[in-house]
Amino acid sequence: MDEARSPSRLRWLPNAITIARLAALPAMLAVLIAAEGPTSTAGAVLFTVIGATDFVDGRLARILRAESRLGRVLDPLADRLLVAVGLVGLILLDRVHPAAPALILARDAVSIAGFVVFARRGVLLRVDFAGKCSSALAMFAVGFALLLDQTWVDVLVWAAVAVSLATFANYARTAARRWPRQPASTRA
Repeated sequence: MDEARSPSRLRWLPNAITIARLAALPAMLAVLIAAEGPTSTAGAVLFTVIGATDFVDGRLARILRAESRLGRVLDPLADRLLVAVGLVGLILLDRVHPAAPALILARDAVSIAGFVVFARRGVLLRVDFAGKCSSALAMFAVGFALLLDQTWVDVLVWAAVAVSLATFANYARTAARRWPRQPASTRA
């Protein structure tokens, strides 16, 4: 087998894994809805397995040189939806005060809408390092909160809220600088 050609045959794999991650979210939500709370071991395991595929698909995309525009859109969307389903689960389980999940959910909804608005205007905003750290912290916090009912986990959840809001402020500042300006002659 020609080694130069074999990686190109698998270039579809990272996006397929991301799509599978999206397809698994309704099953995780069903498990969380059925759980009696305040935690759900099955929900935490599903959350962890689904979250681990984020590392796998990203690594494969780099190894196979299969990074794509679709992947740049779907991967962060899948991450945000995974966290969203986990946060909804925390509300359903009455695991943490609903304000914590609501703040992160609102931040993500506004961020996604903003990314779409900018993309339609031809400006592609990318997730920066701080945003990736914020997502990672939120994933860890949600995963632990689904599994454990302990004070240190509650602190971790609120830390994730604080970091999430701080990165939102950073994105808003970046977006304001990159917003396309109309020339003065075309304004009404």
